[in-house]
Amino acid sequence: MDKEKFGHFVSALRKEKGMTQKDFAEKLFLTDKAVSKWERGLSFPDISLLEPIAEILDVTVLELLQGERILEEEAVMPVEEVQKMMDESLSISDEEINRKHARSKSIILLCCVIILFCISVALNIRNLANNGRTQVLQTDHAAYETRMDDNGKTVFTDPDRALQQMIMDCKQGKWKEMENYLVILEDSQKEGEKK
Repeated sequence: MDKEKFGHFVSALRKEKGMTQKDFAEKLFLTDKAVSKWERGLSFPDISLLEPIAEILDVTVLELLQGERILEEEAVMPVEEVQKMMDESLSISDEEINRKHARSKSIILLCCVIILFCISVALNIRNLANNGRTQVLQTDHAAYETRMDDNGKTVFTDPDRALQQMIMDCKQGKWKEMENYLVILEDSQKEGEKK
């Protein structure tokens, strides 16, 4: 069975009837895109549509499968030939269905990967935002005790005491990431100025 021959035949019959692709598609409860694909030989209709297509176009299913009109003297075909045409039609229809299923599965898989990627990025951003402020405060010294201010920022409970302790720790070479503490200290001092 030749998809292109089928498509040209359907296109010619449709035009003979004065129907647009949209008109034809509506009679079959399909989209005009599906009809366009058939007519261009890119796909083949589901086998269940062959009879309705034949009725709308006033041809036999056998003529559709052959992609041409059959003269009355040729109307009698051997059973083997009819069976072969039906088998080819089923095979093409199955290929179309399998292709659509494979495409649907690929799209679903791609969507899942994108969603998981977005969730991963969002969680990483959240962790970075949280770790940027709290990770540097991993010490047991009471001077570095913190709390959350009204704006949700981490601030030292006693900024002056924290500053004195930082100076002592820096002199002893304990703090290598002083910049992070200074940000918290600035926020703490601003908080203290407001009060």
